[in-house]
Amino acid sequence: MLLRQTVWILCFALLLPTSATAGKPDEWTDAEVNMAAPYCIDTMGFRYGDAYHNTSPRASHWVSIMGKSFWAMHHYCWALVNLNRAQRASMPSSQRRALRESAVNDMRYVIHNSNPDFIMLPEVFTTLGNTYLLLRNERFAEKAFKSAIAARADYWPPYARWAEHLIIRGNSREEARTVVRDGLTHAPGSKTLLALWKELGGGPLPTPVEKPAPPAEAQQESPEPPADPQPAAGQ
Repeated sequence: MLLRQTVWILCFALLLPTSATAGKPDEWTDAEVNMAAPYCIDTMGFRYGDAYHNTSPRASHWVSIMGKSFWAMHHYCWALVNLNRAQRASMPSSQRRALRESAVNDMRYVIHNSNPDFIMLPEVFTTLGNTYLLLRNERFAEKAFKSAIAARADYWPPYARWAEHLIIRGNSREEARTVVRDGLTHAPGSKTLLALWKELGGGPLPTPVEKPAPPAEAQQESPEPPADPQPAAGQ
């Protein structure tokens, strides 16, 4: 499983476009950071420093959950703040696109600077896929969603988001049905996937795959997939 994750991440990283630069949001507020994710204020670069200087008193908690890759997550938090800013109705279209492109490069930073088994990669890849769709880059969106699935097969959001896009596209309902079927084999309890299955014609549900028991060394706490429906960052 780890080998498959590594291959997908390396292949995806090699294909990422490099048109934008990453960047910390200007004049950020506590409200913006807290809305992005509960751990964001404790990443370096907002109110606190890194693992060695002016470290957040809560950083050890997040490191115990995420591992040392937590120290790359400030870039994901920057991306989330900028994606939320891009949704403002008053935002000029050129600036909205620039914020989303900046977010893409911040998420690329996390992918390049975290371990292949980093437990937050499924979410990062899914948010990246959502952002590519907003940038009308369907090819890279699909690759991002597939990388999210490769990182964690029972994480339902990438199946749902890609299937929803295929349905909206209008000529890909059978492909969308295949995506939802695959998702339900790994996440049979997802209400969103079950609703999409019904929308796409229903029928007998696919047989769930049996999950292998995690190895003893992989017993670290792992965040659960979001409750249905998912609040999609940047949409």
